[in-house]
Amino acid sequence: MRLWFCLDTLEYLRRGGRVGKARAWIGGTLKIKPILSLEYEITPVERVRTAKRAFERMVQYAQQLHDEGADGWVVQYIQATDQAERLMERCREIFGSEPTFTSEVGPVIGTYTGPGLLGVGALPLALLS
Repeated sequence: MRLWFCLDTLEYLRRGGRVGKARAWIGGTLKIKPILSLEYEITPVERVRTAKRAFERMVQYAQQLHDEGADGWVVQYIQATDQAERLMERCREIFGSEPTFTSEVGPVIGTYTGPGLLGVGALPLALLS
């Protein structure tokens, strides 16, 4: 499964010691929304400005996964139900199916990412058989 997720704020990464104070402050001031990848480890993919651009980048990634042959998809979020619903609507158009699952990420991960996390991932369903 390939999964991308974006964070609404850098504040929780700062609190967890993953990002410095200056970077978190500048990121907040410029409305930077980091997009991270989770495959074998968490790695930065890109930084976009504004939540709208981050959302559209997540939709583009879902399209890319579909184009590469993925037909099973997931959406994950933390206290971002409205954004998750919007992302699911767009992904239904892309994949032509319902998500394999959707879930709200728990507090262990949420401690480091904070509310507003939004993620999308996909894989070929044949891998689940």
